[in-house]
Amino acid sequence: MSPVDREALVVAMTLVPRFVSRNKSFALFEDPDVRSARARAAVLRGIVRQLAGCQGNVESLAVAARGGARELRYRVPGVRFERHAVLSETEYGCVAFLASKAGVAGVRATGDDRARIDAALRRLGAGLDAGDSF
Repeated sequence: MSPVDREALVVAMTLVPRFVSRNKSFALFEDPDVRSARARAAVLRGIVRQLAGCQGNVESLAVAARGGARELRYRVPGVRFERHAVLSETEYGCVAFLASKAGVAGVRATGDDRARIDAALRRLGAGLDAGDSF
């Protein structure tokens, strides 16, 4: 199997959680990069759910640029929860895109975020050999 573009797969699995069926593409999921991408996508979707308020109101939301990455911090006081996540620019773009669609205040996807997402999705076909699973 050719190498998989992990970042592109994270983007696809974040935006479309059932992008690749594990049952139909079992061999694909034996690849450690694919397993890692699947786990990272689940983390990003979890962040979006929390920002959207599934566990209560979010307070102290802060996003800071840190040398090619974004640092995201927020609190959910109702469940005494604080989160600190360091995301790549592309991962943050996915979170911002989904959070914007969910109506989260204070998080907006920019044109640059969308361009990074689009570029990652274009790269996906080059490294993903999923056979007839689609």
